[in-house]
Amino acid sequence: MLNFLSQSNQKQIVGIALTPGIGLEVAILDKTNSTVINYGRKRVDYNFSTREIQDYVQFKTALVELIDLMKIPPKSLTYIVLPNVFFDFIEVPQVVTNAEIKTAILSKAEEFYIFKREEPLSGWCEVGISENTSQKKIVYSSFQKSAVEELKEIISDIGLQLVGIETSYSATLRGLYLTGQIDDVILEKAPWTTMIVGTNSYTLLQMEGNSLIDYSEVPLAIKSFSTEEAYQAIVSSSAQLLNNHDSNKLFIISQTDDICAEVLKRQMQYDREIYAIDSNKFSKKTLLEVVSTTDYSQVNSMTLSVLGAAHLKSNFGVILNVLADDPSASMGVYFTTNILGTPVDVTSEFVLRASILLSAAFFIVFGVLAGICATIDSKEQARISDLTNQIRTVDSQILTETDGKSKQEIDMNTIIDEIASMNVTAINFYDSIATDIPKNVWLTQYYNKSGDKIAVRGVAQSIVDIYEYYKNLRIVSPQSDIKLTELKVITEDLSQENKYLSDIELNKDTERLYSFEIANTQIEFEKKPKNQSSRNANNNQQENYMKSLQEDENEIIKIPLNDIENTSGMRPAK
Repeated sequence: MLNFLSQSNQKQIVGIALTPGIGLEVAILDKTNSTVINYGRKRVDYNFSTREIQDYVQFKTALVELIDLMKIPPKSLTYIVLPNVFFDFIEVPQVVTNAEIKTAILSKAEEFYIFKREEPLSGWCEVGISENTSQKKIVYSSFQKSAVEELKEIISDIGLQLVGIETSYSATLRGLYLTGQIDDVILEKAPWTTMIVGTNSYTLLQMEGNSLIDYSEVPLAIKSFSTEEAYQAIVSSSAQLLNNHDSNKLFIISQTDDICAEVLKRQMQYDREIYAIDSNKFSKKTLLEVVSTTDYSQVNSMTLSVLGAAHLKSNFGVILNVLADDPSASMGVYFTTNILGTPVDVTSEFVLRASILLSAAFFIVFGVLAGICATIDSKEQARISDLTNQIRTVDSQILTETDGKSKQEIDMNTIIDEIASMNVTAINFYDSIATDIPKNVWLTQYYNKSGDKIAVRGVAQSIVDIYEYYKNLRIVSPQSDIKLTELKVITEDLSQENKYLSDIELNKDTERLYSFEIANTQIEFEKKPKNQSSRNANNNQQENYMKSLQEDENEIIKIPLNDIENTSGMRPAK
């Protein structure tokens, strides 16, 4: 799916930046760890008077050479950053269409001398609400339409895919964000300022968090000053502008060999933190780690703008792509995201492919669900038909059985009385278990089937107690034929009968414990190993006593006393 959504060469943007005095730079970033995979630079001249590339043939030749040296594959996404031509703010109503914004920008840009003879092409983004809450603030950048068309044709001829053209101002801010030096002020939404010093001017970009608040460009012919005069001119002219905006940090970025940012930093009369970044001959370290380059002597003077060109970061918020809504410019890159850990650029083609995939997935899921529903419906219809046939058959049988016979009324009271009478014996036995158990008798197992088939097992400390319990059962259910069917001594090892009997305190030298079974049916209780230690010497005494009890009740009970088996069952109850 990822391969379908994003071609392999879309994982990196080929960032191209043209900076006066530095030349044409090309960079490719590894977005996962913010390193420069490849970097190259060639000389290309820029015309400050017309504010465009001096020689497009020179530009194309330099770009082709860099692409070959850096082994950039065909159809790679390409983003171009150019020196600023026109940069400004406008305020528009909160509810406004893109067409109306474009018209407002065009009306204001045409006041600039360049666009009095050239049609402008602009990119913009919203940067916040104006002081008048019914208005929103828009920052925009404009280039000559003819210059944009020329670049589009060159990129197409080379075999790359152009996805955007942007001013160096916003790209420089994005490059600064990539270095991680402004993470704290963005997180805290604190005010900060960037000063970009170029060959013929310096620019102040005043920020609050990741929002651009204000902008000032001060023309300054630096080459017409001596070195010391140039520093003093920048310090004195920027003092008032800096004091108008209370910043936590000031970043000085020099892109000319005539001004060293470190030296300017030391001369600034500013009581806030100042950071110096040199993209010139004074630079002593690279902005980011560079893995590969066409010339290692050039990497220290790499510009922030080429990093911003290769790193379109949506959460920084300042992207002024003049081709963002231009369908003829291949694919506009909106932002970069991670899908399953893979960086993917969200472009118009990405959106199209994602839409195709989602549509296909929807129809597949819909088809599968429709098939499942049809199968279920077919089975249910067959089941309903089968039940209907069964009902008809039963109805037919009922009609046949009742045909010619008078209907009889059902006496529910009679039925209830019959059911109650059938359960009298069972209820009586349950009552006896609950209320008529002698003190030294414990029940271990009970069985009752159909109310009149009963079997009870238990233990007692005397035969008299057992007989007392037996008489109680006979009293509550005199019509039953229950008998005392088993009696034995279990004093030696109480745990063999039931795990709870071991808690009974007995003097085994003088006291005995007997197990018994009273039943009128044969039932196989759970067996336990035979107890060879039972006191068989007392069997005759037990048998004689039990015979006398049976004679009193006019009942003859045969009690097996030889080869007696121990049993255990449920928890004893008093």
